[in-house]
Amino acid sequence: MVTADPPTFAECRPLGIRPSGRIAYDDTVWLLRNSRAVIHRSLRQFAIEELIIPEGKYRNTRLQIERQPWVGLLLDAIDSGQWRRTAVCGCVQSGKSLIGYVLPIIYYLFELGETVVCGVPTGDMAGDKWASEILPAIQASRYREFLPRRGPGSRGGTGNLTRIDFENGATLKFMSSHGGDEQRSSFTGRMASMTEVDKMDTAGEASREADPVTQIENRLSSYDEPERRVFLECTVSTKEGRIWQEYTKGTASKIVCPCPHCGEYVAPGREHLIGWKESETVHQAREHTLFACPECSDIITNEQRYNMNQRCRLIHRGQEIDAEGNITGDPPQTDTLGFRWNAFNNLFWSTAGQVGAKEWAALNSDGDNEEAEKELTQFCWATPYKPPKFALTVINATELRRRVGGYRKGEIPAKTKHLTMGVDVGKYVGWWSLIAWEPDGTGHVVEYGPYDVPSDRFGVERGILLGLRELREYVFRGWEAPGGPMTPYPILVDARYQPESVFTFCTEADSASRFLPAFGHGTGRTRNTVYSKPAKVNKAVHQIGEAYHIAAAENHGGAFAIHVDADYWKSWLHHRLAMERDASTGEYKPGAITLYDSPDRNEHVTFSKHITAEYGEVEFKVGPGNKTKWICKSRNNHLLDASYNACVAGHLAGVRAVRKPVDKARIVKQKPKPRPRKGGGLTTPDGRPFVASER
Repeated sequence: MVTADPPTFAECRPLGIRPSGRIAYDDTVWLLRNSRAVIHRSLRQFAIEELIIPEGKYRNTRLQIERQPWVGLLLDAIDSGQWRRTAVCGCVQSGKSLIGYVLPIIYYLFELGETVVCGVPTGDMAGDKWASEILPAIQASRYREFLPRRGPGSRGGTGNLTRIDFENGATLKFMSSHGGDEQRSSFTGRMASMTEVDKMDTAGEASREADPVTQIENRLSSYDEPERRVFLECTVSTKEGRIWQEYTKGTASKIVCPCPHCGEYVAPGREHLIGWKESETVHQAREHTLFACPECSDIITNEQRYNMNQRCRLIHRGQEIDAEGNITGDPPQTDTLGFRWNAFNNLFWSTAGQVGAKEWAALNSDGDNEEAEKELTQFCWATPYKPPKFALTVINATELRRRVGGYRKGEIPAKTKHLTMGVDVGKYVGWWSLIAWEPDGTGHVVEYGPYDVPSDRFGVERGILLGLRELREYVFRGWEAPGGPMTPYPILVDARYQPESVFTFCTEADSASRFLPAFGHGTGRTRNTVYSKPAKVNKAVHQIGEAYHIAAAENHGGAFAIHVDADYWKSWLHHRLAMERDASTGEYKPGAITLYDSPDRNEHVTFSKHITAEYGEVEFKVGPGNKTKWICKSRNNHLLDASYNACVAGHLAGVRAVRKPVDKARIVKQKPKPRPRKGGGLTTPDGRPFVASER
């Protein structure tokens, strides 16, 4: 803010004021000062005249644009007024937070005297950001006189920091992405500055509104849209991260510099850093690394790199610049200035060798090369980290159909302890898979196949019900086993399609003790849903298992259903179908799953195609880390769904490949459990069946 000096007595004399008239003089000074228009400086002018570097190599010195020329480009672009939002990403330790986050806060607080909304990922981080970044910059400037003398922010306290009121009347309000929406809903301002926005991109569990970044921006809605200003700053994480999305969907501006050899404006990147790969030591890498021009491939010395950046220009997405510096094309129609710089533009690294040494060390590290690669892409080059993707278990369809266990179709192995089934419901055809389980967790696919759904004659809802009833009759005939006929128990029926028909069938008297509706949750589903495991058993949740739980379905009369993490159990099935034989015995290892044998070489073609219609892929996600995603290659995956449900049923029945050792010293005498209803089946702790047939 620029104001005139107080008038002297000589200036006051024409107004009839004499030196002895002190009160009149003071009143005149106030009148003249407040009658003059206040001139607000541009952000660039303010930064040059007021910003004192609070830490680092240039601590306690004023900002000088030539040290980091990209700063001038950024400030000029903001001052142009073309964009009301600014998204900044660049190298770490290059002034990114100071210029992209702290400077706008100080400018609006003290030059404009306005309220500022400060966005942080968590409430606890508000105190850290205040103490480590914002407060030092204020204390280093002449605006330290406006720091509060009492209340929050007055004595260095950082606990539970929500707002700071300054002596000039401005307020700094902290808002975080965690907690309830009310923490971001009762405070308005014209300007918001947010840091580490990638960590704010997902709404908290308690939130029912939009993501926190958008919520904070909505706090500016009391001002007309052209008046609002939003500043976003963050280190680039992945291409899905908020800052990279803001950058690429904004202007996606690029810094270009004139090559001293060919004269073309170029933007050297990681692929143009040469010399470090051929080095034998990190010292050699530091000495031999230089940049090369992307156009003419000539070597750029460190001095030339410095001079190139002093003449840098900014072009936006869709624009081009010729060797004479003429820019053609219009900037994209967007509200967001997307601004980025990389290691070539970071003159705090005075030599390319400093970057080359980091590249060499990452390549030759004995530790986690993946983590080192992540740091280089994000911290040096300001580009998204591309996490590796790898298949969980690769199953070859041809090899799968040869995976036979020496038993005929429909033959139950002698050691079978449990027999379970999974059913996938379809509009015209349904599918089922029957698996026998031995005591060591080894599984054997006894039989599988389609069953008819007469929807064309009776309609979809009734057709599904009739088809399941006919399948039930087939199941109740049983399968011959050495100890006598066996029928599967339990049987999980996929209820995602036409749940009313499935629940009606499962709650019928003949089904209630054996059939259980199942809901698969996962990425490979037609309707992508995420499985959420309950914290504990309660009135609604009756049992919690390994990536599944049984709960009452309020929309279906309170009948019980099983909710399954489909991604987990598909991975479980694929892993056991890929387990190899023991090299010494030639037998499949305990826990493996095999298929029935048949003289027909094409017997299992359909089964193998259904099982391999999807495959699991692991990729890195910001926040949760490695996450499994199932990719669907074909919709003919019905036997995959039926088979993984049969596996879940096996675990529910007690199938375990490895059992926990029993600590006999901790065994205590327990009260006898209530006897289950006649007919057996799944029961609740009080003896009622899990699938209730009466309410």
